[in-house]
Amino acid sequence: MEVAVPFAGVVSPLVAEGERVESGQAVARIEAMKMEATITAPMAGVVKQLLIVDTCQAAGGDVLLVLE
Repeated sequence: MEVAVPFAGVVSPLVAEGERVESGQAVARIEAMKMEATITAPMAGVVKQLLIVDTCQAAGGDVLLVLE
């Protein structure tokens, strides 16, 4: 399952490839217009692929990671 960035902003991943995550766990933070939000895992699983590995600017809809 792909987890996408919900809106444009600066994204900071909080997990690594191969890491097990729980449903609702924070997987990244996003900051836009001086507001910060958390991106959470929609399901439990393992991070199969992390497409944004460092803090960077991302557009809404960009794929952050793939859960398996």
